[in-house]
Amino acid sequence: MGGVSTSKASQKYSVLRRIGEGGMAEVFVAEMLCQPGYSKRVAVKRVLPRLARNTRFIRMFLDEARLGLLLNHSNIVQVFDVGRADDSYFIVMEYVDGVNLKQIWERYQERRALLPLEVSLKIMVEVLNGLHYAHHLTDSRGNPLNVVHHDVNPANVLISTSGECKLVDFGLSEAAVHVERTDPDVVRGKFGYLAPEVAYGQGADARSDLYGLAIVLWELCTGRRLFEGKDDLENLALARAGRVVAPSAINPAIPRSLDEVLLRALARHPDHRFSDARDLAHELTEVLFELRLPVNAFTIGELVRGLRTPDDRSGRAALIESLIEEELLHIESLQYDDVTEPGQRPLWVP
Repeated sequence: MGGVSTSKASQKYSVLRRIGEGGMAEVFVAEMLCQPGYSKRVAVKRVLPRLARNTRFIRMFLDEARLGLLLNHSNIVQVFDVGRADDSYFIVMEYVDGVNLKQIWERYQERRALLPLEVSLKIMVEVLNGLHYAHHLTDSRGNPLNVVHHDVNPANVLISTSGECKLVDFGLSEAAVHVERTDPDVVRGKFGYLAPEVAYGQGADARSDLYGLAIVLWELCTGRRLFEGKDDLENLALARAGRVVAPSAINPAIPRSLDEVLLRALARHPDHRFSDARDLAHELTEVLFELRLPVNAFTIGELVRGLRTPDDRSGRAALIESLIEEELLHIESLQYDDVTEPGQRPLWVP
């Protein structure tokens, strides 16, 4: 990697091509070399050389790797290895052949159509399985790690051509195993997918992740963005206000049962929401049964294969490029004091 064939990493990983570069890292498709004649295709995310001496960023990068190695679930992108080569750290991840949910959304927007409701619900239930696992993760002694993803949005949901649904990018997460501690006043995550308490810099927990996922589902149901202003500050203000209408007011095909689930999941006060991913997944599964529309991994995989363009099939691997686009440089962060107006009311005052 990086042109140094004598490094241990270069001997273990054979880089095929670089598929993108962002402000913080670059991603390669590589072959992980095992015994002679045995290999596995992987994605390798490497810190850009110019950031190799940025101690705080390196700690955050290694926190992501440390947590990734602990996460072992079929609905979360697997981290296989972390190492150092040519004075730069890298993470070796599962290579997912498919697209991300943001790309699916954009393809359907181009067609002025909505993703089939049963497919949207099935994808969300699968992601909730992964979130439930992460939220309840413990260390080897059974101590809770209190994981919060902090960045649940369509770009971080990967869908494979086999119909697998996987949550990716714990780069902004909180967990007890992290070394780097982020100032609680810093707003982390995409402004359009923030829970009100996060938008106010008042901390986050599992309910905040579920709020972000509920925004994603609301948008899939309506074909509209929930919190979208003309700039970041307006997006943040909309997230803080947390005003939500029932999706059936925009799309009459949405059943009342789903309205009720989403309005609860998007309640402004965390205490009024679902507190556990399993509970929300159960309610969405009930709606799926009510629809009586068959959906499974084969359905989703066929949809993904039908959406891929010739460029996708030729190996550009757009979904892995999204890991670059969503790097920390492109994730909006503001200090609470920077966006609070004088005399602003507390969060829970209506």
